[in-house]
Amino acid sequence: MNLRIELAILDSNLPTTLVDMSRLVVKRTPLYKEYHQLRSNYHTALFAKLQHGFIQRNIKTQMNDWNKRSQVFEISNSIAPMVQSLLEEVRKIPAWLREAYIKQWKKSLIKRALAMIRFIEDEM
Repeated sequence: MNLRIELAILDSNLPTTLVDMSRLVVKRTPLYKEYHQLRSNYHTALFAKLQHGFIQRNIKTQMNDWNKRSQVFEISNSIAPMVQSLLEEVRKIPAWLREAYIKQWKKSLIKRALAMIRFIEDEM
């Protein structure tokens, strides 16, 4: 994985999943608790280097030692049925429609999640 992508992902507050459509590989960050710990370790290492004046302009050399100790992404060996069906459907449609289809799928996923949250709140 490209080091710049990994460092950009660590700036996000939420865990991330990357789907490589060309190689059909799904990589994800650890779940929230572990991701939060990984992210704070990264920021601690970055701030320590800033305090000691070791930051250089080249990102690759900036955090090489931190990156060797920590793995941002792990390859997912299992795939959720929803994601499996999404991948199968996306491969069938033309490339120029894929982005819009995935955006629509994401909206429906958010709606389902909100419905589940409301249901759980009503049950409590």
